[in-house]
Amino acid sequence: MEFGASSALLNTNNPLCVGRSAKLPALRDPAASRASSNTSVHFSATAAPRDICVCKAAVKSSRAGSVSSDKVMKLSEEASHESELFSLTALSPLDGRYRKFVKDLAPYMSEYGLIYFRVVVEIRWLLKLSELPEVVEVPAFSSDARSYLEELISSFSVNDALEVKNIEKVTNHDVKAVEYFLKEKCQPHPEIAKVLEFFHFACTSEDINNLAHALMLKESLNNVIIPVMDDLIKAVCAMAKDNAHIPMLSRTHGQPASPTTLGKEMAIFAVRLSRERHGISSVALMGKFAGAVGNYNAHLVAYPEINWPQIAKEFVESLGLSFNPYVTQVFTCFFMHLC
Repeated sequence: MEFGASSALLNTNNPLCVGRSAKLPALRDPAASRASSNTSVHFSATAAPRDICVCKAAVKSSRAGSVSSDKVMKLSEEASHESELFSLTALSPLDGRYRKFVKDLAPYMSEYGLIYFRVVVEIRWLLKLSELPEVVEVPAFSSDARSYLEELISSFSVNDALEVKNIEKVTNHDVKAVEYFLKEKCQPHPEIAKVLEFFHFACTSEDINNLAHALMLKESLNNVIIPVMDDLIKAVCAMAKDNAHIPMLSRTHGQPASPTTLGKEMAIFAVRLSRERHGISSVALMGKFAGAVGNYNAHLVAYPEINWPQIAKEFVESLGLSFNPYVTQVFTCFFMHLC
């Protein structure tokens, strides 16, 4: 029996990328930088980089440079016990027993990821304002200032996120904490220090959050979920081709029926998964940036001569998202349930 149903699925030129890549700088943790910012979908034979999240205890001894093997063993047992205890007390099994299976999503879908993408949106918005000649209070940035801001994104670490959380303990407001964090980081730069109050210009918290949430989903899909689906489809297609000549009984009404091949049955699953992959990658990830009630009120009071809906559209689309022009303060993100 000839098999060819899966050949179209292995066409790597098929552009099933999720939306348009925003080319965001790579995420970084304190130990190492994350993968490249290229978010295009591709088949990869190598495993995605794994985060190393180890709680290391500092061992102190009365004798410098000497630690007994019994002490090391005891600390190792305690660390293992703490890890198991965390798994048992985690509110979600995704953070407990299944952590090892989903940890590649942590840089994007965790609170760290949310804070990171909030930082991205706030900085990108200030850069956008600097490109508008009508906003005379924010003159065009020099290359040094732009590089300084871009470096805040590319070098953002878990320690930076912890600093934001410490600020939040005072502000009791998560988005405002990000704004204060950026003001502190940019205060030493004389050019940016003059325009610190424009980081959050005319924004409501939902303007920042809805874009951050959409970017979290977009980058998770492009960097983790879609590549894993592609690898699985490729593997099942290979099984279908390798077993195209293996005969087997099919079944109908719960009993043996006409013959089929193992390859054809595997091709069914490859096609099903490919269809779901195409559906997920075709969802338009949307965002809004229209202020407190969706009418650009603060924008127009400050600069009535600017076409703010057009500016918002350009800004949202520059992040690789689709623009939603008709919103209230809160964006329902109805597209997320489709993914």
